[in-house]
Amino acid sequence: MRILFRYMCVPIVMFLCSGAIAQMSSAPFAEYKKGHVPGKIIECNFPQGDSNYHAIIHASDGNVYYAICTHHRSSHVNLFRYNPRTGKVDTVADIGKALGEDGTKNIPQGRVHCDLFEDDGKLWFGTHVGFYERGGTKDHGPYPGGHFVSYDLSTGKIEDLGIGEAEEGLVSLSMDKKRKRLYALTWPSAIFIYYDIPSKTKKSFGTSVVGHSYKDKIESGGVPRSLGIDSRDGNVYWFNMDSTINRYNFSLDAIETLMEQSLDHPILKVHEPGIPESQVEWRSIRWNKVEQCFYGNTFWGEHLFSWDPQKASFEVIDRIAIGTVRKTGELMRASLAFELSPDGHTIYYVNGAAPGFEGNKKTVADPVRLITYDIPNRKYTDHGPIQLQDGRFPDYCQGIEIGNDGYLYLVCNIPVKDWTSEKGKRIKELRYPETPVEKLEGGYEVNLVVVKDPVKKK
Repeated sequence: MRILFRYMCVPIVMFLCSGAIAQMSSAPFAEYKKGHVPGKIIECNFPQGDSNYHAIIHASDGNVYYAICTHHRSSHVNLFRYNPRTGKVDTVADIGKALGEDGTKNIPQGRVHCDLFEDDGKLWFGTHVGFYERGGTKDHGPYPGGHFVSYDLSTGKIEDLGIGEAEEGLVSLSMDKKRKRLYALTWPSAIFIYYDIPSKTKKSFGTSVVGHSYKDKIESGGVPRSLGIDSRDGNVYWFNMDSTINRYNFSLDAIETLMEQSLDHPILKVHEPGIPESQVEWRSIRWNKVEQCFYGNTFWGEHLFSWDPQKASFEVIDRIAIGTVRKTGELMRASLAFELSPDGHTIYYVNGAAPGFEGNKKTVADPVRLITYDIPNRKYTDHGPIQLQDGRFPDYCQGIEIGNDGYLYLVCNIPVKDWTSEKGKRIKELRYPETPVEKLEGGYEVNLVVVKDPVKKK
């Protein structure tokens, strides 16, 4: 009987195993969903606003804080607060005015070009320029320089922590909460600088991106838009224009170039047509505290990668470009709307297919689409284009926040369809004064957009 039972079990086990293998082999590791992602627009009434970069957070007080930037010649970036429980939107501050600057006299603080970080009951960030001219223009004095800033969530007080470097904006900024430091790279000169919060001191290291320069109003190279901070040792990482990686060594208080690690991987060197350079850059990089490594997205090709600098391990995982680009093998420049879930399991990414400068042949922008990537299961999902309740499709996005309430918060460019409305007239007056209405097909507004999180379990 034992022998008979043993032989009877073999086909059963084989059947069960074959079923499991078949199930595994048919698992949808890339899924392209049909339909659209419903979104809700939240109006803030800032017609000068024309962009957002990173700057959005769902804070511990339950409110969503976000900055809307502007390239308007006399306006500063504004900080807004949205209360998801009441639907109310407030203007927290005209940042430049709060810092004591007059945007009609000097080049204004046009942007916040970094994340908003929460620590010790405050939001921490830096300011950046909207338009620029070294030494000032005929109608504006010189740009004062980007400020390190804090905002107290309980009192509403904005504190000026000082200017990083005169006439330099803080184009990328990150925070080491454990060691109470703000780190930044400036634009246009790529100066690495930090602000130490406990001692209220700053330190500048001068130009710190190999291959970048700004001289006689001519910029060559580029400045990274995202800094990686390793929470284990406090080291800070950014890329150079030759695909090498620089490290701020916290223990030595010095900058060094990694000699045995770089981004010089053949698959990452594919660029859009007409671009002769072959350097590899990341667009965004995030620390995964669960896996104790970085996850990033390359600027060209939108490759998702993981990297542990202590182990010198680098893995190209997948392409997270939107489905219409990923399927055809086209190239698009990556978006800053790239976030990692707190549990370290899911990448959230939003991008569109803009015409012109990105190198594609489209004349009209494709809507932005919501992408998620399940890291443990290596599953890519394109959830579809985001469509608002009024039928419009946002077509550009550089900022996303994973809410702790089951929603995602994005700041998007949204096409203006009615230029005869009061809002349309005001946007045209402030941002397109010289353009005839019939040529305003690409005109847009910038506002907060709320969508349901398709991953978070209710």
